[in-house]
Amino acid sequence: MQEDFIKEIISSIIGKIGDKLVDILYKKKNVNEFIIAKKLNLTINQTRNILYKLSDRDLVHFIRKKDSKKGGWYTYFWTLNDKKSLELLKEELSKKIENLESELQKRKSERFYYGPSSGLEYNEEEALENNFICPETGEVLQLKNNKELADKIDIEISKLKLLMEDVNEDLGEVEKKRQKDKERKLKVEAKKKEAERKARRAKLKRQRAKEKKQKNEIKDKTKRKKEDKKIKRKKVKKKAKISSINLKKSKVILKNIQKSKKDRTKVKKKIKKKRL
Repeated sequence: MQEDFIKEIISSIIGKIGDKLVDILYKKKNVNEFIIAKKLNLTINQTRNILYKLSDRDLVHFIRKKDSKKGGWYTYFWTLNDKKSLELLKEELSKKIENLESELQKRKSERFYYGPSSGLEYNEEEALENNFICPETGEVLQLKNNKELADKIDIEISKLKLLMEDVNEDLGEVEKKRQKDKERKLKVEAKKKEAERKARRAKLKRQRAKEKKQKNEIKDKTKRKKEDKKIKRKKVKKKAKISSINLKKSKVILKNIQKSKKDRTKVKKKIKKKRL
């Protein structure tokens, strides 16, 4: 039923070829324009003109991709806007129902006259202006039975209202489908964002761990430097201490040597005196 409605509104814009076009695009997405042209048995320019005409009414939409195999030219891919088609059909039905209800009201509240031979119809004002004589045939105008026509109009209104209910039902289905698609896209997007957040958190964690490791390495290096300096200072102190001790020993030894020399000199003097 939905496909028939869409065919009706598309065909009202581009003619009989609208049925074939809907058969090609219905419930499909991003159909290559060259495939559409081939199935419609039209040139690519003729096909594009038809699709652009529908695009102006928002009944179809497209995406384009650059085809490197065809010298970098763009190829268009078309999708039918079934919701917009049904909305336009609903508008048309609303107008028809409104016009028919207005006509029905006139048939119930006003009188109409017609020429028996010509079948031409006149409202009461027009009949008075012509003295109830048909200006075409010269016959006396007769009062028209509005009940039969009013019943036909009433039946037509009922049919259109039933059709309107079907269109509303189809619109509801389209909206449900679009809502599901939207929810699915949102879920996919949410998963994608969550994965990105996890990746960022993992990256940040790795970065922080790396920074912490670098800080610890710097800290350990600084600590080792301090310890090395401390050890060096101890060694220097130890060397200085040893040098100080050695110096003292040297002084004592030198002093002893000097004392020993004095003692020997005294002994020599004594020996010399004795000899004298």
